[in-house]
Amino acid sequence: MNGPSSKAVLFLLPAVALSTVVFLLPFGWLVYASFKVQGQGSLLMADGLSVANYMRLVTDSYFAAALWRTVWLSAVSTLLCLVIGLPVARLIATGSGRAKGLLLALMLVPLVCGALLPSLGMIHLLGSLGVVNGTLKMLGLIGGSIKLLGTTGGVILGMVQAFLPLMVLPLVNTLSRLPRDVEAAAASLGASPIRVWRRVILPLAMPGIVAGAVLVFCAGFTAFVTPQVLGQGKIATFGTVAYQQAALVLDWPFASTLAVVVLVAIGLTLILSAQFDRLTKRRRALA
Repeated sequence: MNGPSSKAVLFLLPAVALSTVVFLLPFGWLVYASFKVQGQGSLLMADGLSVANYMRLVTDSYFAAALWRTVWLSAVSTLLCLVIGLPVARLIATGSGRAKGLLLALMLVPLVCGALLPSLGMIHLLGSLGVVNGTLKMLGLIGGSIKLLGTTGGVILGMVQAFLPLMVLPLVNTLSRLPRDVEAAAASLGASPIRVWRRVILPLAMPGIVAGAVLVFCAGFTAFVTPQVLGQGKIATFGTVAYQQAALVLDWPFASTLAVVVLVAIGLTLILSAQFDRLTKRRRALA
């Protein structure tokens, strides 16, 4: 090994060691613990390996329902973030000056605040005496308060609010690179604005759409604070169930199983998105 290469390896060693200790070893232990079971009447793990936790996850209707609920909550949140985020990203990408900077800053606020502060703010918005119910009552649209907290609708609203930047930012990056003359050319050939969006902008923005969709779906699948705070313990998702099993029931092997399933789901999502991206690139090359 020559001098520069050996120096590069030495520089990489701390990062590799840190990644191994912080990420790989805990993940390895998580997988190992998921195949263990808790001893009878004990908090310690029993000897031997077993798939009992995975069978329990499949056969117990409560946990199976939590898994399905997490999947569709994440999917609906992703779809809503795309519908809301696409025009917002387009506005930012085509904007300029202070308005563009202000919109970008607003998109970054939920990311830098963490999940807890926006969720607490949503309680004041969605509560029985909150802004939403107060406004609807003032306008005479409702007679009594609408229950939003502790419902799936409230959780979805919170997830969309929390994860919208994850959709907008990749879209802004993609849309900013689109040449303006392509749209102008399509319009000059008689294409309506809707047709320009459908046949020009959306296909060219597909890499950003895929990246944003993957980020929002994975964030929704692993979300804990937003479902816990806005669901008020009534909406069981995989994140809240894993927390209950680890911190309240103290069944760490089963909590590890739930965590492993989340990791596998994220891995499958990334693989499918990569395959979809490869397919779209191939079709674009053949077109």
